[in-house]
Amino acid sequence: MASRFTADEALAAARTASDGIYGVVLNRRTLEIGYYAPVGSDKQTPHAQDEIYILHSGRAHFDLDGETQPCAAGDVIFVPAGVPHRFRDFSEGFGAWVVFFGPDGDDRDR
Repeated sequence: MASRFTADEALAAARTASDGIYGVVLNRRTLEIGYYAPVGSDKQTPHAQDEIYILHSGRAHFDLDGETQPCAAGDVIFVPAGVPHRFRDFSEGFGAWVVFFGPDGDDRDR
């Protein structure tokens, strides 16, 4: 099992994935690490696990549950499970590491 993942390897995994935009570099128990490099638009839907984006390159606006904020390389964004979110107006070359973790489930009402 690899313990080091480069951005170049992760981007290559994203581009060769079936959707061409998200590639997984590690999947272990309740942890998944991937790389997200959308092209054109971001059509993702809420996820079953909590999620962290670590923006690697470019800039965008990030919509999270009805609120929008600018974001850029170096920023870290946390998204709770089940919450609607997406990037928009992202620059060419935009890319982010993605970390899914924890059990499935939306616990916003607990």
